[in-house]
Amino acid sequence: MRCSPRVVRPLGESMHVPGPRIKNGPLMDSSAVPRPSDPAPHTPGAVRRRTLMTTAAWSVPAVTMSVATPAFAASATRVLSLSSQNDQLPAAGGAQVSATLVDANGSPIVGQAVSFSGSSTATFTPATATTNAGGVATTTVDLNDTWATPGSATTITASTVGLTQSKAFTVLGANVLAFGRGYSSTPTQAELVFPSPVAQISGGSTDSAVFAAALLENGTVWTKGSNSQGQLGDGTTTDRATWAQVPGLSGVTQIVVGDQSVAALRSDGTVMRWGSDPYDTTSSPKQQAGLSGVIRIARSNTAGFAVLGDGSVKVWGSNQNHVAGTGEPSSSWPGTTPRQVGGLTSGVADVVGGLYSGYARMTDGTVRAWGWNAFGQLGDGTTTERETDVLVNSLTGSATQVVTQAVNLIVLRSDGSVLSCGWNDADGEMGNGTTSPSANPSLVAVSSLTSGVSAITALNSSGFALLSDGSVRGWGWNAYGQLGDGTTTSQLTPKAISLPAGRTVARLAESSQSSYTMFLVTTTS
Repeated sequence: MRCSPRVVRPLGESMHVPGPRIKNGPLMDSSAVPRPSDPAPHTPGAVRRRTLMTTAAWSVPAVTMSVATPAFAASATRVLSLSSQNDQLPAAGGAQVSATLVDANGSPIVGQAVSFSGSSTATFTPATATTNAGGVATTTVDLNDTWATPGSATTITASTVGLTQSKAFTVLGANVLAFGRGYSSTPTQAELVFPSPVAQISGGSTDSAVFAAALLENGTVWTKGSNSQGQLGDGTTTDRATWAQVPGLSGVTQIVVGDQSVAALRSDGTVMRWGSDPYDTTSSPKQQAGLSGVIRIARSNTAGFAVLGDGSVKVWGSNQNHVAGTGEPSSSWPGTTPRQVGGLTSGVADVVGGLYSGYARMTDGTVRAWGWNAFGQLGDGTTTERETDVLVNSLTGSATQVVTQAVNLIVLRSDGSVLSCGWNDADGEMGNGTTSPSANPSLVAVSSLTSGVSAITALNSSGFALLSDGSVRGWGWNAYGQLGDGTTTSQLTPKAISLPAGRTVARLAESSQSSYTMFLVTTTS
């Protein structure tokens, strides 16, 4: 029986980050479940996974909307108006809509029948209601349009004798499928709470503290879950089981989620961050000093990375196991002032972070790596820790995307094939059908993914591929159903994920080395 998940804690670790279940030795014994305060063993066999928990019940958040239609209709003697909570309605599920009828002096008209109507799928209970002492007639409307586009409008009409009023309400929805911890092992629609389509979504966790963050197409960021380190960005450290907008933050184009932190890239090239950045915890978005002209951001477990417009890479945070790649002694400079990563002064297209490793995809299709390498996760043919960036020399062909599990590197090549390297055990992290606990310092092919892959991503010890035909496949650890195949059985090779009829995957969740819940951003087929 497999207990808590596991994430690797590397040699020499002194960080305060609480550690999940530890596998002891190369056979990865899953029976050992230390408390968050237990120290992690400093051996090549010690791999731990962090947990993302989500809550099944959600409430509709409050977001104000301005409508283009008139708020009321009037005759010479009466005025009729429509309203709902914040002028919003969920795409499915009941919500109250009220019609208020008053006379020319604003006094309520009592005992008047009001009929309600809407879209062809909408139902009203009751369809006709009678105004009460306050002149209000109330109905419960269910739009019955589960996959309605978040932020679209639906029109409700109220009619009484000689008077009709129509009003447009904002639809709250979700273009996201979720599965894994907090959900089921089969992809299901996320909570119908978003006033704009989700563009990007990811999760992070510690042993018992889990949270998620979503970037909407309107440039706002929404969060939910554990908040002990202020990772929800709402100015508190109070947990919240419902999605809500991060106050005062807009114009965001990319988010990355760390262990208990979030960073957001804004359209002006600046970076905001909140939560537990090493040595600087904040519960509200705070601008990262010393950065401008940023085009991409990334997180490792203890460091943040930024690609600048000139193709150079800067880093802030901790240098645990040389994750900063600056060439300085490990853990020698905890700080919030960005520094140059090794020789990466130009030519960088993207950067990603592993648990205590960093990777840069270059504009020429090569990949460079640095940091912790006990399991061969740098792909340079060794298990030697690197203080500065080295070439991933086991890569043949040109890389178009790079993602990481906790201690695995996964590369998508321009020919649509996928390679991986790093740790492998009975859960099949490598995706090549082998089960022997071992370090793999060179990239090898992921089974069956030899062509036709358009995008990849990864959770702690699970990998995913989006194929050009719209199908999604997953492999690796699956104790929480995070592979979405309807089981909790780990898969040694990629297996197809069951998608609801009529949905096409537009984007995979962002890579996260500490998550056990998977998200898919979808569109209508």
